[in-house]
Amino acid sequence: MPKFKQHCVDTLREQCKLNSMRPFHARGSNLTRCRQCLMADFSCFCHLRKQQISPINFILIYHRDEIHKPTNSGRLIADLFPDNTQAFLWDRAGPPTDLLELLEREAGNCTILFPNTETAQQQNRNNRKTPPDTRNEQSKHTFIILDGTWKQASKMFHQSKWLSHIPHYEINEKAQRSFLVRHSEHQMQFATAEVTSMLLNALGHMESSEYLLEYYKEFNFRCLASRRRGNQPSN
Repeated sequence: MPKFKQHCVDTLREQCKLNSMRPFHARGSNLTRCRQCLMADFSCFCHLRKQQISPINFILIYHRDEIHKPTNSGRLIADLFPDNTQAFLWDRAGPPTDLLELLEREAGNCTILFPNTETAQQQNRNNRKTPPDTRNEQSKHTFIILDGTWKQASKMFHQSKWLSHIPHYEINEKAQRSFLVRHSEHQMQFATAEVTSMLLNALGHMESSEYLLEYYKEFNFRCLASRRRGNQPSN
């Protein structure tokens, strides 16, 4: 099994464990897991992780219920693009100081990936009509990815005043349909890694999009394999 240096999501997870007042027990917590990919040992897929440089930068903002889940797909972004990804824990009223400083440094070069909901319109949130230019390799554009369930991500977006000044971008229906035609197994219920793959595709970065999507598919297969084996009765 190849050895990888801890990336931002690994570090955030460990810090959350240290600060936690009680242990987190997810489904399948009785399995012996690989410490790197978090899959059951028999389903480890670390050998498939090939780190690359992303054409854009990512800020992953995690809902606290999501960071410990072995099924979380946001961490796959950090697996493949560790030098282009930073991760933080969401806090409605008291976001981390280093996150606020990062957002200030990235002012004018940062976008939240989130649909233009009715609530966002009522809040007069700045919705980008066209995607930002991500072709400038000297100053890569940064996308904020809210990692949680739809309900959690919606709360994170609409209730965080410290994010309200940052424009958001919605992948349009044409780009979604194009993605779905080529990946027909999807039914509009996307994981974080899939949405990010769709974003890369919509921005014209096809190679990075396909690479992340294929890695996610293998991750999803391994998750299902771990679940099936973990549900088998012991002899």
